[in-house]
Amino acid sequence: MKKVNVATNAALLLLFCSVISQAQQKLAPTKNSDSNAHSEAAGNVTGTGKKDYVPLWMSPNNLGSSKIFQSSAGEIGIGTTAPAATLDVNGAINATTGFNLGGSPFAFGTLSNSNAFLGFSGNSTMTGGANTASGLNALGNNTTGYENTASGYRALGNNTTGGLNTARGVGALELNVSGGGNTATGAQTLQSNTTGFLNTATGDAALSNNTTGYQNTAEGLSALGRNTTGSDNTASGYGALGYSNGSENTAVGMLALYSNTTGNGNTSGGFEALFYNATGNWNTALGVGAGPDVNSTNLSYATVIGVNAVVSQSNTLVLGGPLGSVAQVKVGIGTATPSNVFTIAQGAGPAIADGWNTYSSRRWKTNIHTLHDALGKVEQLRGVSYELRANGKHEVGVIAEEVGAVVPEVVTWDRNGTDAQSVDYSRLTALLIEPTKEQQKLIEQQQEQIAQLISQVKTIQASLRTSGRSDSEVRTVKADLTTVLKKRETGS
Repeated sequence: MKKVNVATNAALLLLFCSVISQAQQKLAPTKNSDSNAHSEAAGNVTGTGKKDYVPLWMSPNNLGSSKIFQSSAGEIGIGTTAPAATLDVNGAINATTGFNLGGSPFAFGTLSNSNAFLGFSGNSTMTGGANTASGLNALGNNTTGYENTASGYRALGNNTTGGLNTARGVGALELNVSGGGNTATGAQTLQSNTTGFLNTATGDAALSNNTTGYQNTAEGLSALGRNTTGSDNTASGYGALGYSNGSENTAVGMLALYSNTTGNGNTSGGFEALFYNATGNWNTALGVGAGPDVNSTNLSYATVIGVNAVVSQSNTLVLGGPLGSVAQVKVGIGTATPSNVFTIAQGAGPAIADGWNTYSSRRWKTNIHTLHDALGKVEQLRGVSYELRANGKHEVGVIAEEVGAVVPEVVTWDRNGTDAQSVDYSRLTALLIEPTKEQQKLIEQQQEQIAQLISQVKTIQASLRTSGRSDSEVRTVKADLTTVLKKRETGS
């Protein structure tokens, strides 16, 4: 059983009263008529009716029952004898233009141009087609706009020529005039949009201040909430890109890129990722809290990965949190279990670089001593050639266990303390410096001795000549001394 609105009830009641009044006027005598005239008039009316049904004139002088039923309580029923409201209709109600409530259009539409409006929405003079609206003032000013859908108080309320918009929620796309292809779901979503197009906002106040920005996607309460002219942004999460007016930014996570104002081309993923970035461009942060610190709001081309990982200069890649933090990471290439801060799996191949620097300042060292007996330690080491078991590659180097027995400081061991992992070849250089110096000292001493011997030889030669010896004898003595000096020089 279908219920209709109060305005319709009132209209039908007036109609019924008019019918009853006309019937009474037909039956009742005029003021100046006599009793005979009254009897004659009354005698001319015929017909019968059902109790509690409103009479229906079947002909000028014949009354019958209509389909209108009135209960003892005064409720009117059409098609029913048990009306449950002031007016109760069992069947369809047809109206040419629509239904009014309180004198204002409440439900109307036109099948020819596919418009349908309910709840004081729409504009009865619009020429645009395929529009649907529900809610007070929804699409209330539309003129030629087409294929719009508005649901909620003031949704698309100022739209005039914009098309292909969808607004759901109080004030959604309220100020849009000519923008097209926008989708807004939630209270105040895209509320200030005027000419922006192809925007999608889901969540209360998402893109609420956008005016001319286009191709933005915001999902979450206040996501891209302060954006006005920025375009091509994507924000997912409460407050994501909340203050941004930049373009080409992507923020996924609650409060991600929250402080961004004019920065462009930034990408963040994670709760509060790139939170402090304001005007920096082309930065990337992945991980909860990852991004610049509070004093580094204008970085560019900075990349930071890891929970609470921090970057403080442009053109920088940071992996993991600060030293000593729970977020500090170990980086592995070709291995799922890196043992060091940076580990390349065995057999993964050699790395290549222009250089590799090692922290070595006096500032970080104490109890400094020169190596002693370095030459003796070097004499205990041996260089070897070998082939790798993994790929058969021929290489030269040392054996870590052998080096560890002599210089354990440069060897890394497995947890079992028996098997060696690696040798720090760069630190072996320190072991070679002191033996080289020792050998150089010996060479210098030998050179000094040789110089002394040469001087003595020259003295002897001069003495031999003075004593009258022949040149051949002098040359023989010189040759003998030269042989002695060479043997001393070579150590043989």
